[in-house]
Amino acid sequence: MNQNDLALALQEPRHDNVHPHAWLTLAAGHAPRGEVLAHPAPQPVRSSLFVRRLRMEARIGVYDWEKAAPQPLLIDLEFETASLLACRTDRLGDTVDYAEVVARLRELALARHYELVEALAEAMALAVQGEFGVPWLRLTLTKLAPFPGAEVGIVLERGRRA
Repeated sequence: MNQNDLALALQEPRHDNVHPHAWLTLAAGHAPRGEVLAHPAPQPVRSSLFVRRLRMEARIGVYDWEKAAPQPLLIDLEFETASLLACRTDRLGDTVDYAEVVARLRELALARHYELVEALAEAMALAVQGEFGVPWLRLTLTKLAPFPGAEVGIVLERGRRA
């Protein structure tokens, strides 16, 4: 949470003796009608958004038959946001719009041919972190039909959790 988020969260507190970490509860949206609820002790606050079982087509593969047509993929993505402000404001502009993230992943999957799942997953991770200001993410990319009866893929984790 940055200084602007903190200032918004602490607007008009209703208690004179507010615990120094009370804004965490307010920012997480747990205080009704803007009331600040004090925590007995500092607690780490972390939240992450996720997109699960996102199916898409990708230009990926090393074999000729894979290069002939886009291949089916399944993406699981979990990421932390840089701010918890949206928990309080309920405004899309205060968080990462996962519809935009999904659109960007689909665009990358078809933008060029990738030989390896490692390369496509890395391109996706770099785009999400760089373009959406995500400090930490875990991305799982699964090729659904590389061989009869099998799936293959990769799990990438990038950045540091808050």
